[in-house]
Amino acid sequence: MEGQNDQSDLKVKKIAVAVIIIFHLVGLIGFLLPVTQPYFIKLVPFHLLLMFAIILFTYNANIKRLLLFVSGVFLCGFLVEVLGVHTGKIFGSYYYGDTLGYKIAAVPILMGVNWVILIFSVGQMMKSLKIGNSILASVLGAITLVIFDYFLEPVAMKFDYWEWDLHEIPGQNFVAWFIVSLILFKFYYALGLKQQKYIGTAMFVSQLIFFVVLYMTTGSNIFA
Repeated sequence: MEGQNDQSDLKVKKIAVAVIIIFHLVGLIGFLLPVTQPYFIKLVPFHLLLMFAIILFTYNANIKRLLLFVSGVFLCGFLVEVLGVHTGKIFGSYYYGDTLGYKIAAVPILMGVNWVILIFSVGQMMKSLKIGNSILASVLGAITLVIFDYFLEPVAMKFDYWEWDLHEIPGQNFVAWFIVSLILFKFYYALGLKQQKYIGTAMFVSQLIFFVVLYMTTGSNIFA
């Protein structure tokens, strides 16, 4: 009976991985084609919610720990963004556009969801690499997200996710991404979330490819 459950769980995860890859691929094509681009920009919130739902519904371990992780990262990520937007002291001076949807205190609610997706997917990927030391894994995870953000920023500006004052991305943004990510990864590892085969790696790699390809089409001459 246990073997059958394992096989069923593996099948669900393979289907989830296929959904992750297909939706990112279709989304990438939609963003690259001028005729479909405006429609796919409007679908960004739904895409993030789908990835979030996949994390929730494919997790097959202690759900209370997962919900604690989701709540903690969501609140921390969202509040950091609120402080960042209103003070300009964390990431630099920036403001959000309309692509990410409904805002509270000038920050899209989905930014909290986005932090959950990124921390979970990269944390899962680090676990798949068998990095036993949580401090090392957290540092490597934070570095990975800084690299990811390097490719994300020009794309986010082009498609009205957010905008930087003077259209320049300050260096402190990447320092802040590292520090915030490091703290959230430590929280992730402290909870001892179970590794879910394929899900995290597929989700992060798909996102990375999506933004790297779009980055190559936007140019990289907007950095301070």
